[in-house]
Amino acid sequence: MLKYILFLFIILPSLSIYMCGQVNLQQSVDYFISDPVNKNASITIQIIDLDNDSILAQGNEFTSLMCASTAKLFSTSCALKLLGNDYQAETRFYMDGFVDSSGTLQGDLWIRGGGDVSLGSKYFNQEGGEFDFMNHWLDSLKAHGIHRINGRLIADASEFGYAGVPDGWDWSDMGNYYGVGASGINYFDNTLKYYFSTGKPGEKVQFLGTLPEIPDLFFQHGIEAANIRKDYSYIYGSPFSNVRFGRGSLPAYKDSFCVKGSIPDPEMQLAIDVKSYLLDTGFVISGDAIANRFLLTEHPSYDSLGFVFSYKGKSIIDIVNKTNLYSVNLFAEGLLNLVGYKFFGFGSTKSGISAVYKLIKNDVNLSGLSLKDGSGLSRKNAVSASHFCQLLKGIYETRMYEDFKGSLSVAGVKGTLKNVCRKQKGANRIYAKSGTLSNVKAYSGYVETQNGKNLAFAVIANNFNCSKSQIVKKMELVFNAMASY
Repeated sequence: MLKYILFLFIILPSLSIYMCGQVNLQQSVDYFISDPVNKNASITIQIIDLDNDSILAQGNEFTSLMCASTAKLFSTSCALKLLGNDYQAETRFYMDGFVDSSGTLQGDLWIRGGGDVSLGSKYFNQEGGEFDFMNHWLDSLKAHGIHRINGRLIADASEFGYAGVPDGWDWSDMGNYYGVGASGINYFDNTLKYYFSTGKPGEKVQFLGTLPEIPDLFFQHGIEAANIRKDYSYIYGSPFSNVRFGRGSLPAYKDSFCVKGSIPDPEMQLAIDVKSYLLDTGFVISGDAIANRFLLTEHPSYDSLGFVFSYKGKSIIDIVNKTNLYSVNLFAEGLLNLVGYKFFGFGSTKSGISAVYKLIKNDVNLSGLSLKDGSGLSRKNAVSASHFCQLLKGIYETRMYEDFKGSLSVAGVKGTLKNVCRKQKGANRIYAKSGTLSNVKAYSGYVETQNGKNLAFAVIANNFNCSKSQIVKKMELVFNAMASY
């Protein structure tokens, strides 16, 4: 009898939300906010009807909080709005010299980065095909009569600056694959793959090498094998530094286990790897591979150089689709840089954020909004549910709405929401971006209800007193209520 009473005590509040065929959205929101696990939490939530411009439910809707990867909604939507679906960033080749009758470039070959994030990306290439773009580059050089280079190969990422990573990123993130910054040259997802051989639990693992190979990498680690099934190791290191440290644990008894970190200097790495590839094909280069960052005092005007060819990356809509579906930090930062580049003529986090503010100011009240990056990895971002709903409403009223909605994860179906609301009312009705950091869980997006209504919503929780999987289960009560509205 006691168990029966306890069951009713737990289940009746949630059942009451759906009683009499009428979904009470405000009650579901209040129930979530008042949950004991949120006693010490900070929460902001809002749900709006997009068709009649009404607020259906809300709580602390103006409270700005850390929003994690839901911040990508700003960078991706503004990239679509400003650049358009079909825009493609270009990598351009120039020669500082002339091609003689023997097909030798007497001078340096410059590779000028244009902020393309798709170059050699795993998201656009099958495994093993990430370096195929170099084949195209070789063919293009030969098509322009260049078969040898009596000079240097110089990679130049300067159009997007050398900040490395946005302000507010943690030291513990920067050396890992998800903590890579974007620049004028982004290559192989700016990812450095570390390979290890592991023995019995408790033993230090053996470092085998990296892909791509970094000639002067200094790597120290205390990573040990353990009786685990997943990667629990971390790589530490700052941008432009070839000093890296590793710690944590890897599964025992593995002949080759891959851990992903960040490439310290993509500009330099591209120069090294392109030269190596060309030499392997029999192409002769007499000079060094070098990054423009080391040559700023002798940087020529590109107007004085000879244009050779350009290589176009993937379209903005293709990149936005991958960014929102798989929550790719590099892509979000790259899109933000491109927005700044298009708006102000210089690509950087700072210029990108300034451009975002200008692009959304007619839809979003900027009071209380503070963006520090394009991906949401910065813990200094501060966004409210109201900010998100205003942004989403503005997008809903444009022609890009369907394309943007199509880039989002779908509850119970695909992306980072695949396991949210599975086989529940919210499945296949919620299109949203998720966000996760330590002590942060967030969702924001659109809802197509079972009654044909179109909603926008945002919910952010910081410092809740339970696991992330548990807070998601509690949020699902709100999600299912929205879908049933």
